[in-house]
Amino acid sequence: MKSSRTLIFARFAAFIVLVLGLSASAMASCADSFVALAAGVASPSRPMQQESQVFASNGVNSSIVGLWHVEFAVGGQTIQEAYQLWNAGGTEVHNPNVDPRSGTVCLGAWKYTAATGVYKLAHRVWNYDTNGNFMGTIHLSEELTLSDGGNTLSGSFKSDFYDPAGKFLTEAAGSVTGKRISVD
Repeated sequence: MKSSRTLIFARFAAFIVLVLGLSASAMASCADSFVALAAGVASPSRPMQQESQVFASNGVNSSIVGLWHVEFAVGGQTIQEAYQLWNAGGTEVHNPNVDPRSGTVCLGAWKYTAATGVYKLAHRVWNYDTNGNFMGTIHLSEELTLSDGGNTLSGSFKSDFYDPAGKFLTEAAGSVTGKRISVD
């Protein structure tokens, strides 16, 4: 009986050692990936958006990377406001203040043109009505510049609307303004 308990205890102890060993290995791998990510961000040869350094030494935010509250206007009238999250890797997430039954999140890709100081965005929207019927797609394009020490943005947008078969329907164009959302 005693040897049976000793065997059970030994198996249990071996199991615990195995679990802890695997956990430490998994944590080390996770930490390694964060270290690699941090090193990659600091590396100037990294193929991501080169302007993604958030704050210059003078405290001016020279990057669009971050969270923004934006407004889209046509003819001086606001037609939509949204939160936009611009990521360092050149992607963007757009969450407009619309009825959530029609879909509220769309995704984009952006690039910075150093020669002109303009950020160009292209993002796509699956367009549904409130009954869940697919209406087609919307192709949103933006051209933006930063001002006020990198805390505001402004520029233009264009939305092209397509039916479910991909046939062009109409276009809307206007202006975009935005303010950076910061922790402070």
